[in-house]
Amino acid sequence: MLRIGVVSGGNGYDSYFRSEYTDLFEFSKQGAVSIEVVPANDWKEMKWNRRSSNGEYEEPDYTELLKKLLTGANPVDVVVLDASEYQAFARDGLLKQIDPLLQKDKIDTNEFVPTVIDGLKAMGDNNLYGLTPTFSSQALFYNKTIFKEAGVEPPTDNMTWEQVFDKAKLVSKGEGKERIYGFSFNNYETDPYSGMDGYVKPLNLRRFDDKADYMTVNTPMWENVWTTFAKLVNEKIVPGADMEMPEMQDEQYNPFHYDDFLSGRVVMVLADYWYIDSSLLEAMKYGDKINGFTKFDWDVVTVPSHAEAPGISGLVSLHNIFAINQKATNPEDAWDFVKFVSSDEWAKLRSRNSGELVSRQKYLKPKDGTDFNIAAFYTMKPVLPTEHNDEELFMMYSNLWEVQEIGSSLFQEVINKKKSVSDALKEWETKGNQVLKKKEPTPVHSE
Repeated sequence: MLRIGVVSGGNGYDSYFRSEYTDLFEFSKQGAVSIEVVPANDWKEMKWNRRSSNGEYEEPDYTELLKKLLTGANPVDVVVLDASEYQAFARDGLLKQIDPLLQKDKIDTNEFVPTVIDGLKAMGDNNLYGLTPTFSSQALFYNKTIFKEAGVEPPTDNMTWEQVFDKAKLVSKGEGKERIYGFSFNNYETDPYSGMDGYVKPLNLRRFDDKADYMTVNTPMWENVWTTFAKLVNEKIVPGADMEMPEMQDEQYNPFHYDDFLSGRVVMVLADYWYIDSSLLEAMKYGDKINGFTKFDWDVVTVPSHAEAPGISGLVSLHNIFAINQKATNPEDAWDFVKFVSSDEWAKLRSRNSGELVSRQKYLKPKDGTDFNIAAFYTMKPVLPTEHNDEELFMMYSNLWEVQEIGSSLFQEVINKKKSVSDALKEWETKGNQVLKKKEPTPVHSE
C-alpha cells in the first residue's frame, strides 16, 4: 500500500486526483501497488464538525494538518505540497532529500526547466526534496507590428520594469477612444492597482505582517511603487479606470472586443501561457471573419524584473510538488511514484494539454505551426515563499478584503490628485490597522 497525502479530500477531488496522477501509475504496476489517497482535511467529515450554532466552521490551518499526516502514528509515504509548505517542511527535516536518488537512477535534472529546478532548490537550501510535473507562469506579450510601425526596438528577455515602462512610453499614442497604451498588467482589467501584487512580490513588499496583525505600507518603498504606478496611469502609458472603450462595430459579435491586447489598445501585456491557446491563436486564425479586427505579429519575452531581484518573477507558481516523507514506511514505492509523475513519458502525455506547462523542457514547444519565444515562460525563478503569505492570510481571515478595498480606493484618489501618495499610504496604514484589529476567521461551511 502506498499512502499519498493531499491537502483536501471529498467533493469529487479524490476522483480528480486519481485520474490526474495515480490511475496510470497503478496500471503500470499491474496491480503490484495499490494507492490510498489520504486527505489532511476531508470536506465530508468537516461538515459534521461545526463549531457554532449557525453551522459555521473555522478555516483550519492546512499546513499543520499536512504536518500531522507526515508525523502521525500512521504517516503517509508521499505528500503533495504547495511552495510554502514544501519550503517549510524541507527546512524542518520532514522530507526526504532526493538528490542521491536522482543520481542513483541517473535522472538528469537539466532536462527539467530552470524555473522548476532552480526554484525548488532555492526553497530547499540548494537541495531537492521533491519534484513537480507542471507549473504556471506568465510572460510579457507584445505586438510586433506596432513596434515595427513605430520604429521602436521591441522588448527583450531580462529587461527591468523601468526599461519596459520606457518602451511602453515610446509606443503609446492617440487620444480618447483612439488611445493606444504601451503596457498593461493584464488584458481585461483597467485597474492597475490589481497589477501591484506581481510587481511587489520580488521586492518582498507586503501590506501587512505575516500574522496580519499590523499594516506595513507606510514605507519609502511602497511610496515609490505608488508613485511609479500613478505616473504610468496619469501619463496614459497604462490604462486606468477612465479608459475610453470604442464601440463594437456593426452590431456583429466580436469576442475579442474587450481584450485590450487583441484589440490593439495595448501594445504589451502580461498573460499566462494558456492565453495563447485560449485566445491568441484563435484570434489570429479566425480574425478575418470579424469586422474591424486586424491581425498582427506577436511574440513574448520574460516578465520584467527589478534591479534588486534580477531574474525573479512574482508571476511564477510552483504547485503540486510531490515529496517523500522522511518517515515513509514504503519509501521504495514512494520514489517510484514521484519518478513516474515527473517522468519523460508522463510529461509527453501531459503536454498534449496545450494550456499547461510541463516541467520537462523537451515537451515545451510552440504548437500549431507557431513560432514564439516559449523559453520566456520557463527561465525566471519564482519568489521564495514567506511564512503565511498574503494569499494564505486572505483565506484564513474573511474580512481582509477590506484592506484591499481601502487601498484600491485610496490609490484612485492619488490618481485623481485628491491625495498625495504619502498621505494616502498613512491613511491606508491607519484604516488597515483598524480592520486587522477586528480580523475574522473565515467560515468554511455553513448551512
